[in-house]
Amino acid sequence: LTQSALASGVEWNYRVVTSSQPAGFGDVANAADGIKRLVAFAAVMGAITSWIFTSNALKGFQAEAKSISEAEAATASGKDLTNQPWAIFQIYVLAVTVATIAITLTAIY
Repeated sequence: LTQSALASGVEWNYRVVTSSQPAGFGDVANAADGIKRLVAFAAVMGAITSWIFTSNALKGFQAEAKSISEAEAATASGKDLTNQPWAIFQIYVLAVTVATIAITLTAIY
């Protein structure tokens, strides 16, 4: 972060690669509270946005599976589409999102 970014705005140019910079998350953890909140907000909103898009895509595929004709349902791909565990996919996506948020917040705070 540059002085101008800290004094007058936000500048996202800090990249953390844990294999080459293991202390990178420590730098964020030792940052001022405002910077921590900003990083946490961006991480949480990114995870939630990803969950929303993925969940909606799964709902679209599920709706498509319900609307196929009997002839399409009789095919191999139709059977595969209608027999997907949609609820399990939704639970998995939600679990990954919650885990991502929890790990990120734990690393920052």
